[in-house]
Amino acid sequence: MTVKELTTIQNPQYLFEFEHQQSFDKIYCILTNISTNTERYDEFTIIDGVDVTFPYDGFYVYRIYQQESDSNLDPDLSSGLVELGRAHVYVTDSPSNVYDETINFNIYE
Repeated sequence: MTVKELTTIQNPQYLFEFEHQQSFDKIYCILTNISTNTERYDEFTIIDGVDVTFPYDGFYVYRIYQQESDSNLDPDLSSGLVELGRAHVYVTDSPSNVYDETINFNIYE
């Protein structure tokens, strides 16, 4: 992402809005820019169930807003949109239980 290019305020907080493309449900969270090279790119980490809980798998439209508040979750009260994109949320498969034991068959006559 490159949110810094369109950011116009000092020390911004970034409000993320995720809108599910089928249900149109919206969820919000505030994330911190963790990039070590903000002149080139911006980086955010999001953890489902911690930072935000996605109600559905699938595709979401995300919008990132700049703001001074670290608690506001209303985009109308932000200082403006700085990025728009598409995110794919999916469940990763858990590893299956694989048993690696030799099975011996005994035949008795």
